[in-house]
Amino acid sequence: MLFNCPSKQFDSDTIPTWLVKKCTSVVVPVITNIVNLSLSSGQLHPIFKESTISPFLKKCTLYKDQLSNYRLISNLSVISKIIEGVVRSRLNDFPYSNNLLNPHQSAYCKHHSTETALIYINDHYFTLTARRFF
Repeated sequence: MLFNCPSKQFDSDTIPTWLVKKCTSVVVPVITNIVNLSLSSGQLHPIFKESTISPFLKKCTLYKDQLSNYRLISNLSVISKIIEGVVRSRLNDFPYSNNLLNPHQSAYCKHHSTETALIYINDHYFTLTARRFF
């Protein structure tokens, strides 16, 4: 998870991202403790809720003097991104590990799409049709 973080950093991050990556053996236990405390308490420290918001022009061909031509980009701290990734991973894994999804569901499932749904329906239809004739 830590190695996937981009080297960009939040302006008020006390530790630069490149340093966190270089010192993982020392930093990972501390970050793990922060993540676990946040998850067990159900709260996120206010400092991890802060971000730097930067305006970026949507397309280089648009007029720079119109505010509607800008997209706001929010940059979070490294620890905020790590906590977000852990929460996302746990939320995505929960329905699978607790068998809460219908086995024929394709939406919001890993390695499933409308194509897999159509293949299932097609296969199911031909299986039922074949049983009638044999």
